[in-house]
Amino acid sequence: MRLTVHGRIRLQQGVLNVRNSLLFATAVAAILIGAGILIDSGANAQGQAGAPRAGGTNVAVIDVGYIFKNAARFKQSMDDIKNDDEKFKQEILAKQEAMQAGVQNLQKIPKGSPEYQILEEQLAGDQTKLRLDMARKQKDRIEQEAKVYFNAYRELEDHINRFATTYGIDIVLRFNAEDMDPSQPESVLNGINRFVVYQRDLDITVPILDQMNRNTPPRTSAGTNRPPFQPPR
Repeated sequence: MRLTVHGRIRLQQGVLNVRNSLLFATAVAAILIGAGILIDSGANAQGQAGAPRAGGTNVAVIDVGYIFKNAARFKQSMDDIKNDDEKFKQEILAKQEAMQAGVQNLQKIPKGSPEYQILEEQLAGDQTKLRLDMARKQKDRIEQEAKVYFNAYRELEDHINRFATTYGIDIVLRFNAEDMDPSQPESVLNGINRFVVYQRDLDITVPILDQMNRNTPPRTSAGTNRPPFQPPR
């Protein structure tokens, strides 16, 4: 059985025992009927799953947004893309300055002369090539970011699957632990649309994040040349 997590991220620990059923009202709201804590919040950093009551369903929550903000390999891969993009922007700026200098030189040449026509065609070609290069780079960046998110999310799914299998968790729901900021309309809207309105000691975000970061090598000065992000096998 493969568990899929949707939404944002953060954690504490625990698992809910839903006595009869889990009713989904809409894509952004969930009502849990009957509850009992199944994960011990003792010294074990990953929690200890308790035995479910007869006919119950073990439920946990995870803050996916928090994990993406704090997953080391994911952040390193996104930093690599950002650094490469900044380098490209500097190259574009240098080319634009060179083209501007060419335009100034063009203005000094008599119109209609062979020299004027040659430089004019060269500048037009350079401008067209620059636009194409920028469009290709934007497309490449979008594809690279999508691949990094895809690989990181698949790794997250794998860790959740193993964790849930180990501790007898049947369902993992997305969860946003960030407090609403009344001065920020977007924050208020996100809070109102939370998938999980209330949970108590059911958050498994921290142990999952610890597992994802466990084998992450430290960033080195040559880190920007690392290969694209790949989840551990």
